[in-house]
Amino acid sequence: MKTNFYTYCILKYKHSPYLDESINIGVLIYFNDTQRFLFKYSKTLNRVKSIYNNVPEKTIKEYIRQIDRHLKIYQNTFDNIFPLNDLNLKTFLSRYILPNDSSVLQFSHFKTESLRDFSEEFIEKIVLDKVFIDDLKTQISHQQEPKIISKLLSTLKDSGLNQFRHKTSRFQEDYVLTNETGNEFKFDIAWQNGTLNLVKPIGFDLKEGIGIANKAHKNFGQFYDLQSEAEKNNLCYDLILGRPTNRNLFKDYDHAVKLLQNIKNSRLIDADDLKEYSKKVITAISE
Repeated sequence: MKTNFYTYCILKYKHSPYLDESINIGVLIYFNDTQRFLFKYSKTLNRVKSIYNNVPEKTIKEYIRQIDRHLKIYQNTFDNIFPLNDLNLKTFLSRYILPNDSSVLQFSHFKTESLRDFSEEFIEKIVLDKVFIDDLKTQISHQQEPKIISKLLSTLKDSGLNQFRHKTSRFQEDYVLTNETGNEFKFDIAWQNGTLNLVKPIGFDLKEGIGIANKAHKNFGQFYDLQSEAEKNNLCYDLILGRPTNRNLFKDYDHAVKLLQNIKNSRLIDADDLKEYSKKVITAISE
């Protein structure tokens, strides 16, 4: 029987047991011939934190450290566990490394392939390039919101903002809204025209459709929670939306927009329409 195979599986983070959603945060490869594990994982969890609130970061990182430690311990022993094969690796992991119901982390998508004539180092590179999602892939989403606000402020200045910003209380930057439970929500810009309009950019230039969906649900939940504040204080939430650059994600973006359209006391503004939006702001604060 041939033994020159490798098995890999993905370490996933599942935020809620009620949602069929998960995020790849690591990958484990087991090489049968050398009985060697390769475990690579996210060091910062930026991808998870950019999508979900209240992520138990310390707990997740401790679980990952324990997984790494246990793999090294078992690999360096002469226990009867080894050599593993493609059929019992999953059982080994659930019994000794990460119980299936132990946390929001779980190993899944087990796949076994032959090394053929390739080296283990070559296989490592191929698998990591294929399935490991690096934190750097979320940099676009982190950068898009500041760019939207910077563009808005620049457009407002071109429309005459500096003539009025120090002469009126109708325009304010870095506005803080405190809800009835004492939680603070920061908005980059607030401006008055009968209602107090609180401006927030939401960038959807992400790498995957699931990221767009999660971000839309996160913001929908936040502004649904702030609905009573809007009604009591005559507020309007102006949400400036940044489109994805990947055309394959336009359908996911359109779905996100339809969801956000259900938020009461809000307006959705496309980031490409800031010139017209700026004119409305300047007209309102100059009166």
